[in-house]
Amino acid sequence: MLPLPDSPTDKIKLADWLEINALLSPDGNSSRGDLESALRTSGLFGNDRSEVIEAKMLDVFGELEDRAKAAAVAYPFRIEGSVLKKLDWKKRPAYVFCLCLSYFGCTERKGSKAFPRRWFEHVSRDAAQHYIGGEALRFGSPRLKAELPVGFTEAINHICRKLNEGEGFKAGGLSDRKDDALDIIAWKRFPDELPGKLILFGNCASEKNWEGSKKTELTPEPFCSDWLIDPPKCKIIKSLFIPHRVEYRRFLSHLKRAGIIFDRCRISYWASHSHQTMTSHVLDYSVLAKWSQQRLQQIGK
Repeated sequence: MLPLPDSPTDKIKLADWLEINALLSPDGNSSRGDLESALRTSGLFGNDRSEVIEAKMLDVFGELEDRAKAAAVAYPFRIEGSVLKKLDWKKRPAYVFCLCLSYFGCTERKGSKAFPRRWFEHVSRDAAQHYIGGEALRFGSPRLKAELPVGFTEAINHICRKLNEGEGFKAGGLSDRKDDALDIIAWKRFPDELPGKLILFGNCASEKNWEGSKKTELTPEPFCSDWLIDPPKCKIIKSLFIPHRVEYRRFLSHLKRAGIIFDRCRISYWASHSHQTMTSHVLDYSVLAKWSQQRLQQIGK
């Protein structure tokens, strides 16, 4: 069994810990008994704090219930009383991929052929597309030719043509910024193809320190003013994509600055549609399952 997380009294981290243990366990289960034993052994709550430990376990399993509701069919576990049971998560690997990103981090050794940050942007793009019921592209650097032109200027021009907004890249001004914190663009067009439509700009924060400056890094209006000849006349929706779960009060406090927050459960739910309905996405989701399995095997040794 894994040691308790760095924040061993945080219900979010403890819920993650139970999920990871269920994935690692030979029988595919983790339980309230496992959590109680770990908390008592840690001595974090003193010698005889049964009521405190009981309250903490209720909080943690309440969080797991919330996750099951939020991720719906994409949640790769089933809660049966006091037991968390692993399901066949490799059929819909987005949740476990995000869980591993959040719990273990996304740093890869130099020369690795794995690109978890980029893959997270692909998954976020799929989630954004299905959420708004329109189209989406990954704009984040480095861009892939299969998605967009690699160069910043050419990519801006391509997007303007796709959306029929912006009139193209504005020459001069600031130097090339790679992606200027814009990772995802999603939109829903009208049959008339005219300007004026629902547009969503998204920034992806796969790192653990997303609650710092990362949540305010993307500013749609200045981006359009800096880089487009004629910025869209309709207000662009701002969004942030994170592989983490966030405590409710903190979640609410970040919405005003971060925009719509797509957390692990929201991303997993909407990205789960990709396997049945999308034919144009670049990412093969099997790489998510393979990478996640490797991280679990490494930590389980």
